[in-house]
Amino acid sequence: MHITLNQQRYWIKYSQALVVSASLLSFLGAIFCAHAWWQARQLNIAYQNNTLIKQSIALHEAQKAYSIGYLQAKNGQPKLAMQSLMIAEASKDLDIRARAKFALGNLYFDSAIAATNIANGGAHQQAVAHIELAREAYKGALRIKPDMQVARFNLELLDRLSPEKRTQGWEAETDGVTLQPFKRNGTAMMRDNKRRGLP
Repeated sequence: MHITLNQQRYWIKYSQALVVSASLLSFLGAIFCAHAWWQARQLNIAYQNNTLIKQSIALHEAQKAYSIGYLQAKNGQPKLAMQSLMIAEASKDLDIRARAKFALGNLYFDSAIAATNIANGGAHQQAVAHIELAREAYKGALRIKPDMQVARFNLELLDRLSPEKRTQGWEAETDGVTLQPFKRNGTAMMRDNKRRGLP
């Protein structure tokens, strides 16, 4: 096959344009990756210095909200941690959403354990309410990531530690999440769960 001089010139120009375009795309990709790395590094530095906890959270900053919630839980601020984790829970990223639900489950689990200490102001009904919230949070994490073994383990542990039966009327005495203060001193037990450990 014979290639004319005009065809050679065309292919040389085409090749040059292709190389320039590929170089430009590679450069833009490198800039994007460098920016993402810089943002992740800044987040890690702020997390390690514990200054992240003082920053405000925008609704689209799910990873930041998760990190702040984790720090708040670590610093003994469970209510603030729940607020931050609920922002992370609304993330479009399924991994962040599942981890946020798991972290919320852990917070509710800890609250349930604390509420069983009646001598220090705990209440059986409050413990049951938090156990139910923890169970739903773990199930939510497993619905998103069925292979999340830590959530499955905690759900199984929660079911094993819970009393076997519960009174039927306690849910009607709640205001949605927390029990009304004048109804916190009753007793309540967990129902028998036929599907222990399953979401």
